[in-house]
This record gives sequence, C-alpha cells and structure tokens, in this order.
Amino acid sequence: MSWLNAETVSLILFFIGMAGMILRRNMMISVVSIGIMDAAIILFFVTIQVDVNDLASVDPIPHALMITAIVIGVAVKAISLIMIIDLYNRYHTLDWDEAKKLRQREELG
Repeated sequence: MSWLNAETVSLILFFIGMAGMILRRNMMISVVSIGIMDAAIILFFVTIQVDVNDLASVDPIPHALMITAIVIGVAVKAISLIMIIDLYNRYHTLDWDEAKKLRQREELG
C-alpha cells in the first residue's frame, strides 16, 4: 500500500470537500466542505516531501505558514457561520438559491 500516504489522503479529502460544495446547496454544508478542503490543503503542504527518517532537514517555514493558515481559516469559518445565522434569521432558509430569490424579492419591494 505504497500509494496510501498523507499526500494521497489529502487529495481524497480535498475532493470530498469539493463534492460537498458542488452537490449540496445548504449553507452549513458549504462551510463544512470548505473546512474539509482547508484541512486537506494544510495536510498536503505539511507532509509534502517529508522524509520520516531525516526529520532534521524539515524546513520550518511551511509549517509556520500553515499555522497562520489554520488561524485565518478558523476566523473565516467563524465569520461565515455568523453570516449564515443572520441569513437564516432573516430568510428562514439555509438553501443558497432560495435565499437569493427571497433577497431579490425583498429588493424589488
């Protein structure tokens, strides 16, 4: 099972997240899918070109950048969830298309 490594798992996770974004129109599922894709990208960049036998040669810069990406990702997801709660309280739906239609009706009068 030499193909089963962290890079492969991260690619599988990324495409699972992308499938959630494409196949579902629910706002909450979209945020969770973005979180899965974010985790997959971070996993990929942290584990790419890492030799388990020679951990002394690991470059710390990508790891520091991924910690920054984690913090920014958490903040973006928190703001997204706050906006979704506000949209749900206003339109009483979590469907993207339905919320857009209700917003357009509200703008027209």
